[in-house]
Amino acid sequence: MKVAVIGGGLAGLNAAKILSEYCKVDVYEKNDVGGLASSFCKDYCIEKFYHHFFREDTYLIELLKELGLKSKIVWKVIRIGQAFKGRIYPLNTPTEILRFPALSFFDKIRLALFTLKAKRMNFRDYDEIDVITGLKSSVGEEITRRFFVPLLKAKFGENYPNVSYAWLLARVSIRSNRKLTGEELGYLRGGLHQFIKKLSENLEIKKEKAKIKYNGKWNVNGKDYDALIYTAPIPELGELRKKLGIRDIKYQSSICLLLGFDERFTDIYWINYEDEPFGATIEHTNFMPFEDYGEHLMYVAAYTTPEKVYEKSDESIFKEWVNSLKKYGFKGKINWYKVFRSKYAGPVYEKGYRKLITPYRIRRGFYLAGMTSEANYPERSMNGSLMSGKTAADKLIEDFLS
Repeated sequence: MKVAVIGGGLAGLNAAKILSEYCKVDVYEKNDVGGLASSFCKDYCIEKFYHHFFREDTYLIELLKELGLKSKIVWKVIRIGQAFKGRIYPLNTPTEILRFPALSFFDKIRLALFTLKAKRMNFRDYDEIDVITGLKSSVGEEITRRFFVPLLKAKFGENYPNVSYAWLLARVSIRSNRKLTGEELGYLRGGLHQFIKKLSENLEIKKEKAKIKYNGKWNVNGKDYDALIYTAPIPELGELRKKLGIRDIKYQSSICLLLGFDERFTDIYWINYEDEPFGATIEHTNFMPFEDYGEHLMYVAAYTTPEKVYEKSDESIFKEWVNSLKKYGFKGKINWYKVFRSKYAGPVYEKGYRKLITPYRIRRGFYLAGMTSEANYPERSMNGSLMSGKTAADKLIEDFLS
């Protein structure tokens, strides 16, 4: 039996790895293997887009151990912050949160109570309510505007008003199990390129754009296959999406400016910003040791729409974003920069999104896994992508090989 896997990101690589024990598998990937988890390498390797994982990502952690990477797993409590009126405020400990000037003491109490309440709410009941309407009814105008809107903008860019309240409730519930000193995250010391290399070992990877046809068998670039697993963005299916009955899903785009520089910016890992051309900074060397790289590394990240992702040049993004950072005290000498873009970085979890979640088996012989799968809702993650690839492979095995 011959199977084609379209897309060499985490979902595609994991599906192909599992299926390769049963049949002949070809992976088609037009860009870098690893997808959004691929790396830029110089004297060291660093992901093009920021990545980390959580204690709850049990499938990913077990897979890392299975692939001999257990000793590289590092856990660290990181610091987060919020920019407000030209200053950056840490928001990790109860004391720091109480000092945050954007909210009154009463609002901070109300926010804490909302976090507790969200854990008990059935988020599925709120899928048809937009996030701003839901928040205003739960926490009021001020908390919505001053606390949640910057976070939503950092995550969804200009798409944020369309996001479902169900997504936020589920996200708050999942992410509220944090330590008193901050949130604990995991990373693979030395970079995720090690994981990608292990996942893709012994796989047949074709570096070409996949053109899919169906003529009784699935045909990719002139080669026939008995079955196909599709893990690339749904819009790239073109007319085939409609023929297969897959609903149209709205995507957002990601732009990441990656900086190498000589002087630490802050001691905070993740900072959210409002009214800036970017939504967040993620200072990687406040997570992993400076000594691993010999310079400081930071992502400056924004989400936009597919129509705008290539609107500005790399140079104009670099100049504009760095000038904005200088207002907050950035003064490091920049050694180099890279701008990375993903036109289809992930779905917008808009109102009614749960109805749009794609099934793993579209029909016998055509399977779908990735960002729009159940495993990636409400927490889009490496763990979810790997799980979606596994589930799609399991469905194929059940249909053809069991």
